[in-house]
Amino acid sequence: MKTEQLQTYRAAGYRLLPVKRTYDGVTLDPAEIYERLGWQGKHHFLLESGKMGDFSFVGGEPFATLTAKDGRIEFVHGEHREERTGDPLEMLREKMALFRAPRLAGFPKLRGGAVGFLAYDTARYIERLPEQSRDDLGTPDLYFVFVDKLCVIDHRNGTVHLIAHADLQAEDGLAQAEASLAEMEQKLFHGASQAPLFPVLTAQEDWSYSFSQEAFQQAVLNVQEYIRQGDVFQVNLSVRQGRTLGAAPYEIYKHLRKINPSPYASYLHFPELQLVSSSPELLVNVLQGECNTRPIAGTRPRTGDAVQDRQAVEELRSNEKEIAEHIMLVDLERNDLGRVCRYGSVEVNELMAIEEYSHVFHIVSNVRGQLADGRDAYDVIRATFPGGTITGAPKIRTMEIIEELEPTRRGIYTGSIGWIDFDGDMELNIVIRTLQVQDGKGYVQAGAGIVIDSVPEREYHESLRKAKALWVAIEQAEQAAQKGGVQA
Repeated sequence: MKTEQLQTYRAAGYRLLPVKRTYDGVTLDPAEIYERLGWQGKHHFLLESGKMGDFSFVGGEPFATLTAKDGRIEFVHGEHREERTGDPLEMLREKMALFRAPRLAGFPKLRGGAVGFLAYDTARYIERLPEQSRDDLGTPDLYFVFVDKLCVIDHRNGTVHLIAHADLQAEDGLAQAEASLAEMEQKLFHGASQAPLFPVLTAQEDWSYSFSQEAFQQAVLNVQEYIRQGDVFQVNLSVRQGRTLGAAPYEIYKHLRKINPSPYASYLHFPELQLVSSSPELLVNVLQGECNTRPIAGTRPRTGDAVQDRQAVEELRSNEKEIAEHIMLVDLERNDLGRVCRYGSVEVNELMAIEEYSHVFHIVSNVRGQLADGRDAYDVIRATFPGGTITGAPKIRTMEIIEELEPTRRGIYTGSIGWIDFDGDMELNIVIRTLQVQDGKGYVQAGAGIVIDSVPEREYHESLRKAKALWVAIEQAEQAAQKGGVQA
């Protein structure tokens, strides 16, 4: 690239410039690429789109991190450490603006940026909520790593992109980016696989539950009383299960991705916690000015028997309760997008499709709109977070009821995992079907949408059933570890 071109980008106010190398015919899958690249350091990740998606992303070695807990925010960039109190979403917007990069033709939808998660409690910075539940896990409210090196797998055409960013403020920025690409290329095609290592663990049947069955069923009755009083139409109540694990989080993820491939799967390896996710649900994305949200509401279990599964799908399609609940939540998402999209641009372009996963069928719709002038990804987060499908409707009142009835804070559950690009694009999932690992103990949370005619016992068992794929993956990984097949 010529010096004049670099000067043009500098003059336009860009700090970073993406450069890439593209390879065809790479037969390694995303997990194998993650292991080949063997990211050093405390933070690395794999965002995987499964069989139904378009791109997967592998990255690590961030140049900065931004974390927040209870209004205290920390930003670390090299030797620079900054602490303040306030709104972490606003600070994330501010810091990302320091590293703007142009959108160039021929690059995938994520080239580099902030990758991480918003815990459910990020909602406390958006809406005024009571504080009644116990914060027993102490999960960060927000945790993003800033990455300028990335491997992108394009599943549509079988290509792999290695991407690095030149620092336009450095004289040798382009040379450093090319050196990073060469190093990644060497690891990808000639390096040895290197999975994240953990100390050897022993599974223990020290189960913990946020709700007993009796307490959950009483909470369902309490929700139904709120519905009768006209406070809400529906509330999502959830149960968290936990126990000591006998396998490393990444080994669990490798089993989970085979059992339940999902369009928004992810493995986040951070020093404080690890996340193993097979989420099927998009919260929202912003891609070149178009916003999409894809609500899931309505579930039936799969049996593995073709006849019974067809009957389950037909019953799901015709169930008046499920249809009414789904339409209500689609309307909620339309209203959320309407707050940040151009007037008249919001539409439902897919309504009540059936998607199948390893253990369940879901009803899914898609709502889209054009981002309004003067709005950005952070405005979209404020308008849509957390997703209405995992709170209920109306959203703010249901969050107040959740805070009253659920005994512990949700933490990562029903938050979002995803990314914000240096050019302002964004994609966030909804954190369901997700294992949170801290200090060798794993936590899985799942819930059910409670309406006026819900049967309390049935809703409790539905909540447990939704976590089934995760516990199967955990058990398989533990059995493999016991046989000596992997180092935990």
